[in-house]
Amino acid sequence: MRRTVWMLALAAGYVDAIGLLYLGGVFASVVTGNLVVLGVSAAQEITDTALRAGLACVVYAATVVLARRVAPSRCLVAELLALCTLCGGWIAAHHDPRGVTQLPLLALATIAMGLQSAATRDADVQTTYLTGAVTRLATGRFDPLLLVPFACVPVGAVGAALLLDRVPWLGPLPAVGLVAAALVAHTVPPRPPRSPTPPSAGTAPAREHTPAHRAATHSTARQ
Repeated sequence: MRRTVWMLALAAGYVDAIGLLYLGGVFASVVTGNLVVLGVSAAQEITDTALRAGLACVVYAATVVLARRVAPSRCLVAELLALCTLCGGWIAAHHDPRGVTQLPLLALATIAMGLQSAATRDADVQTTYLTGAVTRLATGRFDPLLLVPFACVPVGAVGAALLLDRVPWLGPLPAVGLVAAALVAHTVPPRPPRSPTPPSAGTAPAREHTPAHRAATHSTARQ
């Protein structure tokens, strides 16, 4: 999964930004943030936001549990299907989901991020929750790959905020492309380095022109 980290991290930032900006102000993958939103909303009696935050937490946890024994490649395929369905819902909502329409779209976004977490559960680097990565950077052996999500998640979020403000019909489509590319990179093995071409069977090895060989050749030429 190392080759796919930057693609999946960009997708995670993009989908989380959609949840925050267009699906009721909650995240698709940040459970800690959603629990805080749930608590604050409940205290302030903001029922709609509390409902969305609670839904995101439950759906995310259920998805991770159900997908814990599924192969990473199949998790990515399922994530791709969830994001494609989310695209359909985005179109049906006329690129601006509101009210109750946000709930199924939020559930789909959360399912997609739960599947991504399940796909990378055994990887060295996570793309949907970064608190553990901070702890590893501080206490364990440094791996430059751990820094990739810290750059790519904000870039994905910025991309969602800018793109959807100007081209709202795109919706989750860029995330679909990123996850599809990650799936291909994960399932298609990298090309091995090209080895030197061995000489053919009928080709005699080149003679080594040693000083003795050159002297003998010169003597023969004089005769």
